[in-house]
Amino acid sequence: MSLDIQQEVCAGRLQIHLSGELDIYAAATLRESLQQIVSQHHEIEILLADVSEVDGAGLQVLVAAKNEALRQGVRLSLSDHSVAVVNALQLCRLDRFFGDPIVLTKEMP
Repeated sequence: MSLDIQQEVCAGRLQIHLSGELDIYAAATLRESLQQIVSQHHEIEILLADVSEVDGAGLQVLVAAKNEALRQGVRLSLSDHSVAVVNALQLCRLDRFFGDPIVLTKEMP
């Protein structure tokens, strides 16, 4: 399975819905997309409910996007976390770095 990236503007906020595996194989594509997006929007929400797997490369992309957003004064948040995302964030102690409320919207099989 690969990573699917969908974008939608909702109430002035860009929502990026990720679905699939956020891993080393998808990291470069997501990094390129987020680099272009961060400079074009003031508020970005990354929806993670349908992310089935996360590895270190995927986390690095999210951290880099958050750092770039902070540098440019853009609000970037993570929401609708999947169990896989929560586990990865907590394992690496990145849940505090992002600072977003963690709400599980559905259980992974």
